[in-house]
Amino acid sequence: MDINLIKVIAAVITTILALIVGFRVLTLNPASWLNRWFTLFFISSSLGFLTYTIYHLITNNSDIIIPLMVTAHIFFNFAIVSLMMTVFVLEKFAKVAMRLQYFGTMMVLFLVMSLGYFIWVPKLDMDSYEQGIVNTTTPRGWFIFVNVLRIIMSLYVVYKYIMMTRKIEKETKNRIQWFSIGVIIVVIGILINLVGGFFRSAELLIEILALIAIDIGSLAILKGFLI
Repeated sequence: MDINLIKVIAAVITTILALIVGFRVLTLNPASWLNRWFTLFFISSSLGFLTYTIYHLITNNSDIIIPLMVTAHIFFNFAIVSLMMTVFVLEKFAKVAMRLQYFGTMMVLFLVMSLGYFIWVPKLDMDSYEQGIVNTTTPRGWFIFVNVLRIIMSLYVVYKYIMMTRKIEKETKNRIQWFSIGVIIVVIGILINLVGGFFRSAELLIEILALIAIDIGSLAILKGFLI
């Protein structure tokens, strides 16, 4: 089977699974900000990977590739921000987490990470495109800035979940442990996908591994909500 087709199938599976998990989490407690932020994380991640996959397969309309690429990265940015908000909700409780200090800061960070793509606009490698290969190039300074920021935020989330697992006891600890396992696996998937951008020869395979990790992590997080 063609690896491009495998990637499409993996992306579609991830999208459907993340949407199902996200809405299931929301229905368990629609009033909870923890459930809401996890739902937003799942939906943003799934739509980001789906859009990312779609634009890599468009070989007959170069005009829509960059807009789709920017859209995918906006989804990814919001996914990371949503994951950060789950940490604040668990650590500080919802009322505090939704204040300007935390929620406001995350929204400003999201806007900065997203609006940069409209200032330092990525470009399509037309030489590769004429050969049927979709390669996009983001200005190096912006590429480094936004990806380093994503990595720092992802590692911060993992660290916080590990620390919370150590501090919390009894029944709640079991739930947080599943959250932590799921988040760690999801973050590994996100980091694998980021690394994939540096290895063009194995990029498709790396992206498929990232999608599988996100699927497994999503199910682990759902397990935590079902306890």
